[in-house]
Amino acid sequence: MKGYPVIKGTSYTLAATPDMVLYNGTTQTTERVVNPDSDYLVELPGHLRGYEDVLSYIPNQVYIGNATHEELRDTQFPYYDKKWKEPKEEGPFGCILPEDEFYGVMHICDVFELVMLEHGFAQTVKDKLEKRGMFTQQQLEGLLKNNGTGEELERLVTQEHSEGLYIRRDELVGVVKRAHDVDVNLSAHVMLENLVSKASNVISLIELKRKNNFDPDEVEYVIDCCEEACGDMNQRGGGNFAKASAEIAGYKNATGSDVRGFCAGPAHAMIHAAALVKSGTFKHVIVTAGGCTAKLGMNGKDHVKKGLPVLEDCIAGFSVLVSEDDGIHPMIRTDIVGCHKIGTGSAPQMVISSLVAEPLEKAGLTFTDIDKYAPELQNPDITKPAGAGDVPEANYKMIAALAVMKKQIQRADIPSFVKEHGMTGWAPTQGHIPSGVPYLGPLVKECMEGKTKRAMIVGKGSLFLGRMTNLFDGVSFVVEANEGERKTGGKAGQDAGPDVYQDAGQDAGPDAGQQTAHVIPEHSPSHPMVTAPCHGARIVFALEGSEQGQEDTDLALGLAARKGIEVNVCHGADAHRAMEFALESGSAQAGVTMHYPFPIGVSTVGKVITPARGKAMYIANTTGTSHTDRVSALVKNAIAGIIAAKADGVLNPAVGIANIDGARSCEKILKALKENGYDITFAESARADKGVEMRGNDLLMGTADVVVMDSLTGNLMMKLFSSYTTGGQYEATGYGYGPGIGEGYDKLVMIVSRASGAPVIAGAMEYAASLIAGDWKAVAAKEYEAARRAGLDELLAKNTPAGQETAEEVTCPPKEVVTAAIPGIEVMDLDEAVKTLWKEGIYAESGMGCTGPIVQISEANLEKAAEILKKAGYTG
Repeated sequence: MKGYPVIKGTSYTLAATPDMVLYNGTTQTTERVVNPDSDYLVELPGHLRGYEDVLSYIPNQVYIGNATHEELRDTQFPYYDKKWKEPKEEGPFGCILPEDEFYGVMHICDVFELVMLEHGFAQTVKDKLEKRGMFTQQQLEGLLKNNGTGEELERLVTQEHSEGLYIRRDELVGVVKRAHDVDVNLSAHVMLENLVSKASNVISLIELKRKNNFDPDEVEYVIDCCEEACGDMNQRGGGNFAKASAEIAGYKNATGSDVRGFCAGPAHAMIHAAALVKSGTFKHVIVTAGGCTAKLGMNGKDHVKKGLPVLEDCIAGFSVLVSEDDGIHPMIRTDIVGCHKIGTGSAPQMVISSLVAEPLEKAGLTFTDIDKYAPELQNPDITKPAGAGDVPEANYKMIAALAVMKKQIQRADIPSFVKEHGMTGWAPTQGHIPSGVPYLGPLVKECMEGKTKRAMIVGKGSLFLGRMTNLFDGVSFVVEANEGERKTGGKAGQDAGPDVYQDAGQDAGPDAGQQTAHVIPEHSPSHPMVTAPCHGARIVFALEGSEQGQEDTDLALGLAARKGIEVNVCHGADAHRAMEFALESGSAQAGVTMHYPFPIGVSTVGKVITPARGKAMYIANTTGTSHTDRVSALVKNAIAGIIAAKADGVLNPAVGIANIDGARSCEKILKALKENGYDITFAESARADKGVEMRGNDLLMGTADVVVMDSLTGNLMMKLFSSYTTGGQYEATGYGYGPGIGEGYDKLVMIVSRASGAPVIAGAMEYAASLIAGDWKAVAAKEYEAARRAGLDELLAKNTPAGQETAEEVTCPPKEVVTAAIPGIEVMDLDEAVKTLWKEGIYAESGMGCTGPIVQISEANLEKAAEILKKAGYTG
């Protein structure tokens, strides 16, 4: 049985092309059409970087291998104002060419005399490229042919529809001519784009030979996976970039074809290559791609607006050699492949599940068995100022959230998971280029050095861009260190069966890894009623107006006494007054009663046992009014719930919000508090789409430790949880409606109801004893102080009635064709962002774009929708 194919070599190259940003990037060319006198076009030249700045830019040095992704991670963000200590043109993976030499490579790649350079410029470029030793003498001599004078170049641009090649902003040094007078597919614009892609591809193919030890004559097949289309009006996009580029790069024994899949193209191509090698059809296959001019300066408007240099100023390329197993290089596990199926849907959770969770489960691996994940590795220096956020980080958070849902890590472990299994992005935003493959170079090195054992490469693509389908796309594959001779005695890389990977947590059979995942203990609050601190607590039980029978009262007192809780009972009309006196005098530390007039600002936090898992859950709130404003009340209820849970022994309670009116606004404020430094952990729903909003099944399962509710809903939930075992006749389980908690409130008064049976009354006493032992007053003071430091008052003040959610049902406007997208929205905010637009009469859909979650709208509504979402706080 043949072994797994291996990654035998990689190359990564860049060409600094600042003038192509001006003349060929679609953001700029579109602006010249719709707003030729715009301030942006006037300011843009002053924001373009020189070649030395491109060289010293740390992400670029990571791309060609002179710096590591760990060194980039340790660099203070942003990166554009930092310089690499030793910037070099050449690196272990490839090189960075200046713009003039790149024009020369375009001329060398042109076999139809479409590229014409100015005579003197061509000679200069020939001399420079000759020193690099990349091309044959015959190719270099060809640089001096089919050129012209400056006047001729100018005529071709102004009269013959040629595309100009410029340096120093406005100096015309060459042109790309059209290949047909009528066929738009052979226009000068298209030919320039295709020649740029081919030239950058050729550079990477040549660097692959130079940086790796293999015989190019042994390469049998080349797969190109760029985003351009090569063809004429009769067969638009027919290809073949692969053979065209391999011809110039000197792979004379290879054939090949093109694979297209938008941003997911490279991952698809890698799976194709691995399958060809695994099947024995070919022994050596190269996956390669050049860059595209269209995406130069794609986010330039945002960069210029914020005073940054235009960072999308390089044409990128890469090449990967996939070969038959040699027992040395890292293997592509062709049996661990994820794919986004047609029926999967485009919801972010489903996309990540299909690409990550499903292949791992099938292979019996857990999320933590993958050392590194490599989804889109876009440089956040580029994407964050443009409002798309940190793309890799967003992907890692979604992967970590899935791991939590699968019970393989704890919620509190999400940040450490992201740090340990993720990477800071460094790839230029050239569409397909960032999609996982930039990590293959570092990965080969790490596997060979024993630093990394297993990694997953994830490619995702937005198929709706082609106007053929609204489907999303994506594939993933796993790369694993090659162990040579295996324990089983077989050849290196052989399929050895599941017992080979015992270190991945599998003892036997394909489900062993899953079984291992399920034995990880999940977070469960402590049950203080069985702990020693209950002993000696002094509680007063006020029975004013109670319908409670004496028999149940005596039983409750007996249950409390077994826990060492001292209880004094007050009867009659003065019971509350006696309880107040006991609390004021200090003879009692807590009171338990049936009803109590708490002041505004104080609400109670009930405690129940959830039926699905027998887990304690705190309901905040059940009675009382923490604030007269609904959303503000929910926020304060959350803090009260955290206080009760922490004082009751839950060190890091996970907070969920019941899916009720005001939940989204409450969530935003709580997340703002967290961003400002307030220590709060959010629960995630057990539903497939997760989120911090809790539904009915989450309550039954106890997904969250603290569930935020309004008093009406909370009171109802308390009654249901406490009396479902008796058919609603009386409350038989739980700990009552809880203590009244509010800022500055120093009395511990616990609430039960007239329907509370002996177990609930005893539970309330135990709950009180635990809060006393947990120094609830100190916990409360600390939490309120921390929340205030994080801006609680300011955030609540901004929470105006106009910004609150209402109970009105939002009606979806008539369906429209949605071809525009707004990125940078948190995945948990997607649905609400869509409804926000619906309220304004704008049709919108949620989906997954190449860089993460997106809201899709029509082109006509893009500007207005972006403004609405920004004002609503969904985007920056």
